[in-house]
Amino acid sequence: MNYNKVILVGRITHDPELKATTSGTEIVNFQLAVNRYGKDNKADFFRVVCFGKTAEFVSTYVIKGRLLLVEGSLRNNAWQDNTGQKRNSIEITASRVELMEKRTEATAKDPHEKFGVENVSDINADDDIDNPSESDEIPF
Repeated sequence: MNYNKVILVGRITHDPELKATTSGTEIVNFQLAVNRYGKDNKADFFRVVCFGKTAEFVSTYVIKGRLLLVEGSLRNNAWQDNTGQKRNSIEITASRVELMEKRTEATAKDPHEKFGVENVSDINADDDIDNPSESDEIPF
């Protein structure tokens, strides 16, 4: 039995551009930056290719910086360059792409903007924006 499935969540690094093959099939290539788990704050960059309806969706609704879920399979492309050296690259052939945030979250210049905070230093370490304390007044 063989199984080749990849699921990634990350941000697109540039606006996608819709192209077509000689047979007329739509195709979109883009790069997805996926943060590594841990304290090193590094990211891995994956090349993603979409075809057909998925490519149309990506070219219509996705812009640089959007958080995406990409589901697909790995493909290893091997070729010989002009100098005769063997080359290869691994890419993800996407079968599904989903937007992972609301439009307002995606267009915010600063992640703190959606909370009405102008400066990160305005947030206290003890403040929990998502879970206000029980002593906070209820506005009704």
